[in-house]
Amino acid sequence: MKKRKLGTTDLYVTPVAFGVLTMGGSQMDLPLQEGAELIRYAIDQGINFFDTAIGYQSGTSEQYLGRALRDFARREEVVVATKFLPRTNEEIADGISGQEHIRRMVDKSLQNLGMDYIDLYIYHMWDYQTPLYDILEGLNQVVKAGKVRYLGISNCFAWQLCKANDLARAEGFAPFVSLQGHYNLLFREE
Repeated sequence: MKKRKLGTTDLYVTPVAFGVLTMGGSQMDLPLQEGAELIRYAIDQGINFFDTAIGYQSGTSEQYLGRALRDFARREEVVVATKFLPRTNEEIADGISGQEHIRRMVDKSLQNLGMDYIDLYIYHMWDYQTPLYDILEGLNQVVKAGKVRYLGISNCFAWQLCKANDLARAEGFAPFVSLQGHYNLLFREE
């Protein structure tokens, strides 16, 4: 399958990403073996772009994906995207900063995936309870630490993405290089 450059990054991805939302967790999800066979089939067909999130099945989706990729692919030949969630009310009450939250989320995703780095780390949904500066600073720290290569964003409005990247540019932080949004002619969220 032909690969395309992902925006301004040095990542080359297939035009179709394989999402693993429904792997691992509830009775409605695919069992590990069936999910792994689908991932293997996708790799055999040339797909190299895989998408998950720490919030999918409480991290089990990341674990399934990581295990299957270790079994069927070489790490440098696949592009892995995962997403992180906003701070919880409990974290806020406990004084966990945005930066600490992101560090914890990245470390947990890396553990779930069994990997040393994430190719594309996606801000899953706007965190209205955490200052944007804290989020961007935390993301910049994990990029500088080599745990994340590039940043993406999803489930946001265009003005939020512009605001975030303007602040990232002004502060010298890593910007968002991808947007994962709805493709819908009627609901034009972005």
